[in-house]
Amino acid sequence: MRIKDPEQLCRLFADRVNTGDLEGLVALYEEQATFVGPDGVSASGIDAIRERLEDLLAMAPRITATSSRAVVAGDIALMFNGWQMSLTAGEGELAGLHGKSTEVARQQPGGGWLYAIDNPAFLETESTAPVGITSGH
Repeated sequence: MRIKDPEQLCRLFADRVNTGDLEGLVALYEEQATFVGPDGVSASGIDAIRERLEDLLAMAPRITATSSRAVVAGDIALMFNGWQMSLTAGEGELAGLHGKSTEVARQQPGGGWLYAIDNPAFLETESTAPVGITSGH
């Protein structure tokens, strides 16, 4: 599937996480892309990104996009997205996360867009915490 608009990436990411589609998620990234996890650790290259996304999917997450904005300059797009996520944390407890992501997408030679950099845990506050975490049942 060729992604014609970089703003589609956020929606497709959420859809594929919510359905547990690991290979569909990995297909949203360039071969040498970098993914920064909520723990601040970067994973570069498809194999490392697949491993991080597999860990995410193991927690049965549900993601909802809350806001989205993209700035496109030629074949580069800088995107800002707000999100909320619920997932299973340790011993079956549910955890709620919220945050803002910054992403860079690049238009590919065939015209489609893919993530080059995905930093899903960026906050616009002065806090040093990478994401807001709340617990619930």
